[in-house]
Amino acid sequence: MSLISPDRWTVAQAAELRYWQSLDLREILRICAEKPDFLALLDDRVQFELFTRKEVLEIGCGPLGLSLASFSRHKTGLKRLVKAEPLPPLPAQATKAAGETWAAPFIAWVEQLAAEGEYLQCPGEELIFDGDFDTVVTYNVLDHVREPEGILRNAYKALRPGGTLLVGVDCLSTVGRWRFEYLTRHTHKGSILVEAHPHTFLPRDVAAMIEAAGFRMLAMHGLPSRLRGFAGHHTRPAFLARK
Repeated sequence: MSLISPDRWTVAQAAELRYWQSLDLREILRICAEKPDFLALLDDRVQFELFTRKEVLEIGCGPLGLSLASFSRHKTGLKRLVKAEPLPPLPAQATKAAGETWAAPFIAWVEQLAAEGEYLQCPGEELIFDGDFDTVVTYNVLDHVREPEGILRNAYKALRPGGTLLVGVDCLSTVGRWRFEYLTRHTHKGSILVEAHPHTFLPRDVAAMIEAAGFRMLAMHGLPSRLRGFAGHHTRPAFLARK
């Protein structure tokens, strides 16, 4: 179990809030660009099956309310989209980026995306859905939360039989994880990098957690090579599993 204490999670959430409140234009652009990059790991057929005529729950969308599903060409076929997030919603107009008046059309577009679906302010560990969704997405979330296993268990409960889980999470190499846990956590103590990431994972850790929650793994896309998995930079693979 990788459950952290309530105090540690409070620290993590405070760091998250500071990060989101300080967003400048460059960072919002990066957030918007990385989502279609991640979806590109999945072929068009998979995206169609995840989103078309589906009721979708996204656990952890960030307070801007930007769903991964909003960046798929198949979002037009969504039957329902619910976005669960522990932090209160933060309008793009309330960020530093809104000060760039020349970028007003971009900020308006971000707020239009944020308005898609229903925003539910609730930690993923406290969700009580039971067989209400066809697809559950959790993207760039599991290393930030109080209990990753609890998130995945609630994702399993939220899905109908045969439903699909899509997970995207940063995974470190073996050397990179050792360096983060035994060096970075000490040398950068108090930084957002450390405070907002109470957990670190190898790809096999993520797959094991998904299976322990009751899922059957379908595919893993974007896995690092053996060499990069040992000593390379972090990756963000896509894990697909079925209830």
